[in-house]
Amino acid sequence: MGKNLLEIEQTLRDGNIEKAHDELLEFLAKEPDNDNAWYMLGGIFRRQQLWGEAINALNKAKFLNPSGPAAYAIESIYEIIRFQNSDLMNP
Repeated sequence: MGKNLLEIEQTLRDGNIEKAHDELLEFLAKEPDNDNAWYMLGGIFRRQQLWGEAINALNKAKFLNPSGPAAYAIESIYEIIRFQNSDLMNP
């Protein structure tokens, strides 16, 4: 029997990202319309700097729950991607 989202979240807090990733995939196989699970998966991808995968998972969460936090998370990823530090650039 798979874990619920609270248990998966605890796995994340414990720092076991790969295990939480696997548990989320198992959870989503059973509940593909759970926006919270997609949001958590997007957060895992964001921690791993897998920007495309993070945006895809968060877009799924946003589609399922337009008023949820996914839209803000997507925008923050785009801010990270667009960031340029002109002090580090060659003249």
